[in-house]
Amino acid sequence: MGILIKKIVLGNEIRNIWRFITEPENFPKYIYSYNNGKITSPNKTGIGASYEWYGKLGPFKLKSTEETVEWQERKHVAYTGKLFGIKFNSSMSVKEIKKQTQLTVYIRYEVPLYLGGVITDLLIIRGIIKEYIKKSLDNLKEIYN
Repeated sequence: MGILIKKIVLGNEIRNIWRFITEPENFPKYIYSYNNGKITSPNKTGIGASYEWYGKLGPFKLKSTEETVEWQERKHVAYTGKLFGIKFNSSMSVKEIKKQTQLTVYIRYEVPLYLGGVITDLLIIRGIIKEYIKKSLDNLKEIYN
């Protein structure tokens, strides 16, 4: 199992950052390698909202499914899902710091044994996830700083 936590400070108010990062229409604008997706629930945000989206890893097209499991307006959102057989729990939290917004991204994931487990995680998956988080946060920095 792997855990990654990253924090950045964005130059805008919480309400604007929150609205942007939680609106499904904005996912392709900042989530690295997000190609397209769709809402698979009646509600597009909030607890129970679910999504199916597609991304790329090199030549491979990847399908992800996720569901919102926690929602505290303008504070915290958490998802559970699966990407290419890898189960994950992720969250984004925001808090104000000197009229700016600190965004904390947390991802806990588990590479199953049939995909190589811990060895595949340490050799390949961890680095890919770190890089994708970094590039996604860099996209947000470009938008808000």
